[in-house]
Amino acid sequence: MCKLGTGGVLTNPNADSRTWFYGHFYADGQAVLTATATPDATRELLATGRICAIGKYTGMGFTPWDSTNRPQLTSVHFASDMGSFAALNLIYLFYSCTNLATVTGLGNLANVSSMRYTFSSCAVTVLDFRGFDPSTLTDLFYCFSGCSSLTTIYADSTWALPSSGISGMQCFYNCRSLVGGNGTAWSSSNTGYTYMRIDRAGQAGYLTAA
Repeated sequence: MCKLGTGGVLTNPNADSRTWFYGHFYADGQAVLTATATPDATRELLATGRICAIGKYTGMGFTPWDSTNRPQLTSVHFASDMGSFAALNLIYLFYSCTNLATVTGLGNLANVSSMRYTFSSCAVTVLDFRGFDPSTLTDLFYCFSGCSSLTTIYADSTWALPSSGISGMQCFYNCRSLVGGNGTAWSSSNTGYTYMRIDRAGQAGYLTAA
């Protein structure tokens, strides 16, 4: 793995395509995800760290909410400057944050590719994707898995996933409280990414148009 290119961990300084955002984790339980490196000086900071925007992480440990303080994470806000990235992955970002109940600013995101395990096993009850452009999504693998308290996912009425190039096995695994806007209730038989669509007459899904 000590090599340049595919499968290697070395970076050519003359061809470095990495970009970074920051997670500022405050003592009140909120994490702010932003392109700005400097935390809010008026708030008590619990931890802060840099996260690769195009990183394809394969597990936990890369965020400021690590194994010691993860239970303290109760809310997350994506700042408006998060829309400035040409490419963005959210892989494992809040995986196993079992007390994370509130997420705001999803509509500030742009050019999101992978949401693999992003909200897996969180305590969220409502997620609001209004303003979020889904056209660049490629991977929703286990995205909301284990979110047993999740009841509602809002999205724009024009929401449409790409017609090809996307996957997402068990995207809604064990989301047993989830109900779409037209009354489609979660089923263990329908847990794939295709159900991340507006629930309407003639089209069963788990999203609610708002």
